[in-house]
Amino acid sequence: MPARNDGRDPEGTTDDRPYLFVHSYPPPVLPAGSFPVDNGTRPVPPEVCWYLCSGIQPLTAFQPGEDLTVQVTVGNWQGGNSESIAYLGLWWSPPVSGPLVPDADKFLGLTTVVVPPHGGQVVSDPLTGHIPADAGDHVCLLAQVRHPLDPPSTNVADPVNDRHWAQHNLVALPSGSAGTLSFLASNPLAEGAEYLISVGPVPPVRWPGFRLDGDPEPVGAEAGLIVLTGPDGQELARDEGELSCVLALDGGERRRLEVTVEPAGAVPAGTFAPFEVVQYRIGAEVPAGGIGLAFTGG
Repeated sequence: MPARNDGRDPEGTTDDRPYLFVHSYPPPVLPAGSFPVDNGTRPVPPEVCWYLCSGIQPLTAFQPGEDLTVQVTVGNWQGGNSESIAYLGLWWSPPVSGPLVPDADKFLGLTTVVVPPHGGQVVSDPLTGHIPADAGDHVCLLAQVRHPLDPPSTNVADPVNDRHWAQHNLVALPSGSAGTLSFLASNPLAEGAEYLISVGPVPPVRWPGFRLDGDPEPVGAEAGLIVLTGPDGQELARDEGELSCVLALDGGERRRLEVTVEPAGAVPAGTFAPFEVVQYRIGAEVPAGGIGLAFTGG
């Protein structure tokens, strides 16, 4: 399918096939014109938090052992005048720093959305699914939109590169002490590959992508000690300010890691300090995935 973001193909002829995407930015609270507008082009611009899709909106509070209700915004840059009936699926996952094939037993629901052409957007009906009691304290949400004439190229959830997929991968932690997160580093490839795990503060240009309950303000904060450990508890890396660690992952491997971050200094009440875990394939400039961490002030 030719790349297009305005309802036309590169030769300028009208293309009336669906061109669907989960609407990932701008954050809904920003003034019009102050942020790029999502037209389905992937990878997203550098100021966008690809791991915090604003089009995935939980309507109920996450609680292990309870139902979770979510709605999703879908966009469509097809040409012509016809609406498209698209299928929207939703999954949950443990926090994951890279792409993966969602597990069938973590499927939350499926619905249809009727999306207008030429940049039309529509918010889905609420999707409700059950989160198991043993899911852990934090989960990632993965949304996929598809149409028979516009399917994803693979079944790998790759929100960075594939407009059909999006994720909401945010962990809120209280400040005042070190925060620890267990997550999966993943390799969706059939063959083994090396990846870089990077942990540190979020650049200010991406702060608008973080939206927390109560609308606290983001503030800059340096990291004190950062420690990354492997599944056996072995320390893989330790540093201050920022941390990087190279991992060799087998084909299809999901390796459970644990990162502990200690913000340097107090985070004032009514604010939060944004950090991120980012996974890169060695040699690639575009991230493979990521997780947002928000240390909230007391």
